Amino acid sequence: MSQFLGHIPCPQCGSRDNLGDYDDHQYCFGCKYYKLKNDIGSIRSRIYNKNKDDKGVDMIGNFAEIPRNAMKWLLSYGISQDEVKEYDIKWDAKKQLLVLLDTAKYWQGRVFDPTSKIKYMSSGIKPLTIYGEGDTLVLVEDIISAMRVARTRSGFCSAPLLGSSLSYEFENQIVESFKQVAVWLDRDKALNALRIKRKLTSRGLDSRVIVTDKDPKEYTKGEIVEWLKSR
Repeated sequence: MSQFLGHIPCPQCGSRDNLGDYDDHQYCFGCKYYKLKNDIGSIRSRIYNKNKDDKGVDMIGNFAEIPRNAMKWLLSYGISQDEVKEYDIKWDAKKQLLVLLDTAKYWQGRVFDPTSKIKYMSSGIKPLTIYGEGDTLVLVEDIISAMRVARTRSGFCSAPLLGSSLSYEFENQIVESFKQVAVWLDRDKALNALRIKRKLTSRGLDSRVIVTDKDPKEYTKGEIVEWLKSR
């Protein structure tokens, strides 16, 4: 799987940031310029990533009942017991990890080990996971925000970017499945949101940006609906 590095100027069309720079190739979302990287560093990177993918996903297990502190954290964002079951949220007792997403090739969880300096752990190839049902897709940074948008049941579904950039693989899946997309990131990632919107618009999607001071998960249901309905 290609690793996205950033946006750089395109040597063919002159665009300042339409050229997607990946570890093994470059692709311009404007003029469709494509170049495979054949330097030694890029070849080594491809071999490394292939070997890493072949090893599979780091294992999680030792599942047990979700403890009170982790459940309290979920409840602080309005995630109910029913949603815990619906989204298969579980607890890895050994890692002290609240697993929010677990697929065949990827997992991500919130760390509750008091000795750990990191808040989230993940392993594997990021999937495009759709929460809820609706004609308009809302792209957000994190899993809890996607759940919160989906539970409004206001005609919007949501997908977490599991970061703040849009991979070429995600982009293709979105273009094939949706005609309307809203990119909702917090204010610190406003430029990222604009770049994603520009990419999707260039490929024919009706795209817009929602920029707020906080992530969607920090807002009430009513506030989320209000932001989604505003143009």
